[in-house]
Amino acid sequence: MRFTTYRSIYEGQYQEELNEITFWDRTIDFMKTRIGKLTLVILIFVSGWTGAISVFAGGLDKPVAEKNVIVQPGDSLWGIAATHKPKEMDTRVYISSIREINGLNGPDIQAGDVLSLPLW
Repeated sequence: MRFTTYRSIYEGQYQEELNEITFWDRTIDFMKTRIGKLTLVILIFVSGWTGAISVFAGGLDKPVAEKNVIVQPGDSLWGIAATHKPKEMDTRVYISSIREINGLNGPDIQAGDVLSLPLW
């Protein structure tokens, strides 16, 4: 039997999948070029600097007073800081100042603890 009329029912389906180029394929191809690598380095550099600026924003002045708060069951250092921090201050900076004033080494606080919160 030299010639056959057999045709696979899968022939067209797999051929279409092989020809399809996805967004990620194009992105990977772009990142392999010099311009792609330079773009990636610039994005990493810019995102690092914007994060560094936001961490230090609003935490440079010294507090003018302190306020005492009793830790309730279920409270966290983040929740207390988010509630009592100044509007323009980053929560991470306020947590750092709370930890410094109270001599805390980590985020662990217990119900009944009295925390001194800095006021600006």
